[in-house]
Amino acid sequence: MPLILVMLIALLPRLASGQEPPGFARCDEPAATKSIVGTWLHNAVQGHGQYLGLRVWTQLELLADGEAIENYFSEDPNLSDVPAFSRLSSTWTSGSFTDPDPDKGTYEVIRLEPYLSATYNPSTNSYAGLRGSFLPVFRRFVLSPAKDEMLLTTSAFLGLADSASALTFPSDLEIRNFQRQVSPATAVEHVSWGQFKTRLR
Repeated sequence: MPLILVMLIALLPRLASGQEPPGFARCDEPAATKSIVGTWLHNAVQGHGQYLGLRVWTQLELLADGEAIENYFSEDPNLSDVPAFSRLSSTWTSGSFTDPDPDKGTYEVIRLEPYLSATYNPSTNSYAGLRGSFLPVFRRFVLSPAKDEMLLTTSAFLGLADSASALTFPSDLEIRNFQRQVSPATAVEHVSWGQFKTRLR
């Protein structure tokens, strides 16, 4: 999530603890047993925003204790020890979201509640952080059959807990292909994986 977006979200009123927007149902399965736990990596040339035209590697760590760390790198972190230029810390859980648009149905989502946004300062070799009351955001995801790839949308805000109805999930969100980093890549049948991709569209 772009740092500027996080700062804007911080200005919004926070949801009361434990409350969720209409349509979202948490998964009761413990985080440690979920297939999406692990370290995921995506890279792409940015098409908009403050990093327009630059290739950025996004490393998403979904930890078994319910913590999530999203790091942004200017180089491949597997090939370089360059520090992340931006970092977002959150709590996370997964679940399902039933869209108020009946044509969209129900799909799997990751719920992220950021609590710390930090930027790297090379002159001090340290991070300066913004800690605040951020609203939860949601990202649709689909795992490949081999569980070594994950299609993940960019973040969406789906409304307040006291709203009369849920917001529909935006259809124009960017879809990113993340590769699992904790085990060797496994070949995925292209036809089956293509069918999985259509679920996010």
